[in-house]
Amino acid sequence: MARLVFYHHPQAENFSLKYSSASVAEILSQREQSDESTKLIGYPFDTPVYVLYEGESEIESAQEVDFDQEWLSDRIRDLPRAGQVVAFRLVELLEAAVDVRDEDEFRLYKEFEPQKIQQALDHVSWGAPLPTVAGEVMSNLILRHSLPNANHRTGIAMLQFCIESVDPDFEMPRTHVDDDSWREWVDPYIVDSKRLITVRRNNLRFKQLEELDVDLVERKDGIQIRLAEFELDMHWREALTEYAGQHESHCTDFAQAVLERAGRDDLLDRQGPTKQEFITYLENGLVERDFREMF
Repeated sequence: MARLVFYHHPQAENFSLKYSSASVAEILSQREQSDESTKLIGYPFDTPVYVLYEGESEIESAQEVDFDQEWLSDRIRDLPRAGQVVAFRLVELLEAAVDVRDEDEFRLYKEFEPQKIQQALDHVSWGAPLPTVAGEVMSNLILRHSLPNANHRTGIAMLQFCIESVDPDFEMPRTHVDDDSWREWVDPYIVDSKRLITVRRNNLRFKQLEELDVDLVERKDGIQIRLAEFELDMHWREALTEYAGQHESHCTDFAQAVLERAGRDDLLDRQGPTKQEFITYLENGLVERDFREMF
């Protein structure tokens, strides 16, 4: 039977794996050195494995946050104009998702970090073929993880807006979570994306687990990562670069699949938008859009 360890603490999803050991004394020492709230789990394998989890003691409900203009303005005033526009639309999308989906689905696991939005925009190959630009917009927003939740759903929405900025008549294939087609074609892309970004941030922690003969790591939502399928033995900086590249390729493949599924092969070789064209569309082309329809 596979030896499985949870990445998120099963009773507290805001606590994530930080350290593992076969030694009780070592894991307790690591706990004493931590400045964060911690939880411990001992996994009763033939050779036990002890895992330290760190996280915040409280998770804020999205329903309790007032996403008003003053709240947002205070957080984005120092960004360049492009970052401000994207941040504004991302928060609108988050609001729509909170409004439509179940409250429990939108707990806030981290702070809003708008400066990461500008970082994401700076790593897009603007003007490259449309699937590349749209895929990189989605990938880099997900990798920077600027929102407290819903980064994948809002990343897909931004991919859609990127395509629409080239062809406003583009009709996105249905990707709603409650649609059967989600599990058929969208969900596998999201699941693999979450695997890649989890390995990207944790290659050394996962290598430590692999050395303890752990086979599987399970994220929240039941997403399992088979450690043998990933290269873990590299410096953490190298892993950030390597898996960011893999994630961009993955999202570019998703953008191509979106265009093909929509029957828009004519857009596969079209030039993608420049940054200014994308920002102009976000400012002027979405004024009367009801984002709730996207969730």
